[in-house]
Amino acid sequence: MKAGHGLVAGLLAGVASGGLDAQTPESAASSPPVQVPAQPGRTDLPIDTRLPSKDAAPRMEFRSADGKPLPPEIQLQLEEQFRKNPSSLMRAAGGSGAGANGSDIVVNGQRPRGAVVGDLPAERTFNQLDIRAFGADNIGALLEAIGPQVASNRGRGDSGPVTLLNGRRVSDFSEIARIPTEAIERMEVFPEELALRYGYRADRKVVNVMTYERFTSRVGQASYLAPTEGGRDTGVGHVDYLKLRGDTRISLGATYNRAASLLESDRDVRQFSGSPELGRFRTLLPSSEQGSVNGLISGHVLNDVSATLNARFDAKSSVSLLGLGEDGPLRRDSDRRVGHLGTTLGGRSGRWLWTFTGNYDRTSTKVRTDIADATGRRDEARSIDTLANADLLMTGPVLELPTGPVSASLRGGVDVRGFEGRSSRGGADGQSDRSRGQASAQVSLDLPLLSSTGRMASPIGNLSANMNLAVERLSDVGSLRTFGYGFTWSPVDAVGFIASVTDEEGAPTLEQLSGPLLVTPNVRTFDISLGEVVDVTRLTGGNTALRPDDRHVVRLGLNVRPLTRTDLTFSFDYVATRIDDPIAAFPIVAPRIEAAFSDRFTRNGEGRIQRIDGRPLNFAEARQEQVRWGINFTRPLGPVPPAIQNARARMFASEAEARRALPNAVFTRAETGSAMSRSVANLTSRMFVSLYHNWYLQDAITLRAGLPALDLLDGGAVDFSGGRRRHEVEFQAGAFKRGLGARVTATWRSGTWTRGSGDAVDDLRFDEFATVNVNLFANIAERFGGSDAPAWLKGTRATIGVTNLFKTRPKVRDLAGGTPLSYQPTYLDPLGRVFSFNLRKVF
Repeated sequence: MKAGHGLVAGLLAGVASGGLDAQTPESAASSPPVQVPAQPGRTDLPIDTRLPSKDAAPRMEFRSADGKPLPPEIQLQLEEQFRKNPSSLMRAAGGSGAGANGSDIVVNGQRPRGAVVGDLPAERTFNQLDIRAFGADNIGALLEAIGPQVASNRGRGDSGPVTLLNGRRVSDFSEIARIPTEAIERMEVFPEELALRYGYRADRKVVNVMTYERFTSRVGQASYLAPTEGGRDTGVGHVDYLKLRGDTRISLGATYNRAASLLESDRDVRQFSGSPELGRFRTLLPSSEQGSVNGLISGHVLNDVSATLNARFDAKSSVSLLGLGEDGPLRRDSDRRVGHLGTTLGGRSGRWLWTFTGNYDRTSTKVRTDIADATGRRDEARSIDTLANADLLMTGPVLELPTGPVSASLRGGVDVRGFEGRSSRGGADGQSDRSRGQASAQVSLDLPLLSSTGRMASPIGNLSANMNLAVERLSDVGSLRTFGYGFTWSPVDAVGFIASVTDEEGAPTLEQLSGPLLVTPNVRTFDISLGEVVDVTRLTGGNTALRPDDRHVVRLGLNVRPLTRTDLTFSFDYVATRIDDPIAAFPIVAPRIEAAFSDRFTRNGEGRIQRIDGRPLNFAEARQEQVRWGINFTRPLGPVPPAIQNARARMFASEAEARRALPNAVFTRAETGSAMSRSVANLTSRMFVSLYHNWYLQDAITLRAGLPALDLLDGGAVDFSGGRRRHEVEFQAGAFKRGLGARVTATWRSGTWTRGSGDAVDDLRFDEFATVNVNLFANIAERFGGSDAPAWLKGTRATIGVTNLFKTRPKVRDLAGGTPLSYQPTYLDPLGRVFSFNLRKVF
């Protein structure tokens, strides 16, 4: 395999494990001609082999998955290799002697390995070649790279998508986050409605990652990041081991990173008059040190019952400087320790699939803060947060209709949470202990109303309905419920339409209720009422008076693939949300907010703010309407012969590695400079473009009942970043070929403004701004010798990245053109342009 362009006509002996059956055309009259679907672990072309009658001369023809003959040069090479080793083809075709009596061999595939439950179509599908073009190191980095494509505008926060591994739930995302992308055969992105079938709420996208059945890797990785303006240099190291053998998985990993602090003096931050040197004692970003180790083992324990056990431990420490006190710099030390144990069991009972997940998590936090006086004492806050949960999910058909089976997902679970908080402030000790027991149940039914196939074929395509109900009983809150329903309509395969309605009640977290009181001095705050910046003391912690929220969400979604042989997708989503009693962090200092929550502010005799109680609270109501549309386009870089356009490929560093992974495969060699080599280079190349636009039609909050709504699109604001920016655009483009790749990501946000005390001179204008990030990477062995490259170069990738290429920062101005001290651009974006270098080696 020269220059890394090995093409494997993968014919595995173990195709029976992939759900394949060999039969003669008489027993499968409706089956297509000889289809040998790609199996995990191969760079392959599905092969169509027709054997003539026993009285005719032997004839052989290789075809692609769509029945087209392969190019002549590939035909000749495959024919020669087959004649040398015909048994591999016989085994791949099922091991029968069909060819001996002149019958054609027909291989039919069943449901793909790792497919999700149900028949909801994927919004996006990425094969190994698509994934390879992003240059991402692992699943976590890959999801970050395609962030706009897996983002949802329906959830309670930025919790990321639901992730599945080979169509199954995992106990925790960290269980799969560091699986290298080389182990991924395919990845699919599904709409939020699929989450219901796996026992989750329908407020996050679902990503299903399918790995190869056989894969082994040892990965070492080192990274260095540094802002071009200096300060905050960061070093990161990773080591990972992974072994996959069907459902058996073993992984071990360790990570360490260390980051220097970034001082205000490193960015020439303007200080109050009379204290120009204060920046040397205030950090924009703290110094930090973090390490983690993890391990996992999975396999079959009882017949068809699979089991997974994983463990993780994280430790992080950070140091911040908060300014000057009477006895020198004020320092805050924070330490956090996280331990996690998780398990997953899965199997089948008749036609029903079941999955059990269990987790135990323990998080301990300790924060010590210097007091701004001459006593030398330190405030201290400690907390221990524990969670133990168990969850059982069952999915399967409940009855058969002429249009298809009615399927159900049933989930039941229990959670036990505990939170212990201790604080010591000025010699006075405080204590806050709280526990929560939770029992929950959820049922989701999918009913096929119309089907485009079968004896009751519908002329308008497929139409299905979903109904779901969830009930939670919390020991400290009471009963909460969620009810939803929706419809999915697909008039043709290329068009999917979804409409759904959800009513959901949600409780505040234990941290929001019982977090230990934390007092932070010298928090730089802009007082809009007076138009000045002051350093205040800010209180944070829990609020036992918080109430559950109640949200009503309506969604309309459309997904279209207009061209049959082109990977082009259009998506459109409209979401309207109304929340009663929304829970929020305490907002900024603004006249209407201070009037609504006057007890949260303390001013001195001159009217200046001295203290803010920043603990969370309930607003009365929030309303939001949003439209999000997007375009995704992917294609190879260069012409690809029609016969191999549908080939599923997997690249290997050497032929020896490929033969170890595929002991029964038939190989063909692409000689450097040949037409076949160019075709394979084009086949394995990629160009991709994606564009997403968020358009907020409404975003308003009612602070307290009886007060007028605060319009966040027209001068209202509840956080430091100003009002809602009406438009947000996310763009990404990239290319990869012959070992070299590039990816550019750009975001743009429209401007907004915040109303002052009533006089326009106090208003603040937040300018529109854009950022551009660039990643360049090279698979070094592919550029220097391919399979003949030195062993130390094989599996090595170097990546250079620049975040915020043009060093743009948000700009905030008042009517006179001035910028308040607390809105200086370096406060809003301390790092600016960041250069990174990453070296990764797969052993």
